[in-house]
Amino acid sequence: MSSRIKTITPFINRELLLKALDEVGCRYSISGNEIITDRVDNYYGNQKFIYINGRYVIQHEDSGYSWNSKYRDLNDYLGVIGQAYNRIYTKQMEELEKKRLAAIAEAERLRKEKLAEQERLRLIAIAEEERKRAEEEKQRLERERKEYVERQRAGIIASAKELGYDDIRETIVDNKIKLVLVRNTY
Repeated sequence: MSSRIKTITPFINRELLLKALDEVGCRYSISGNEIITDRVDNYYGNQKFIYINGRYVIQHEDSGYSWNSKYRDLNDYLGVIGQAYNRIYTKQMEELEKKRLAAIAEAERLRKEKLAEQERLRLIAIAEEERKRAEEEKQRLERERKEYVERQRAGIIASAKELGYDDIRETIVDNKIKLVLVRNTY
């Protein structure tokens, strides 16, 4: 009599099922959606895992004869495969969680790095603005100084002419203006 058995562990991932079969030492071959195992019924042939309705179920021919396997009982055999499948699944989920957490950490590091770069650029922009303001202030003060010096010079020359000085000579000594006033008296 033939039967299809749904297992307690739902074998929904083919890759994990194949790894579980490898782990328990079960040789197999693949034919389409069937995984044909080395467990042989003495009368009906090999047992197969068949993909039906989103999961693999085992097709089993119950002949009453002994099985060519170290697991004599089908329940023991499926239990061992189920445990291996669950171990592999758990390990894979842990690895995926580690990758997910590493990706989150990397994204956070990059975000912080980007924020640090943005802050650095902001500080550079502020420093550049300060430099420009200082330069403009320096130029303004220098203009005011030159304007003041020119007003003083013009005022002194105008006063000297009013007082009767005929010859006004201007010389620059050590970056200072020196006026020499000459008056001729007869």
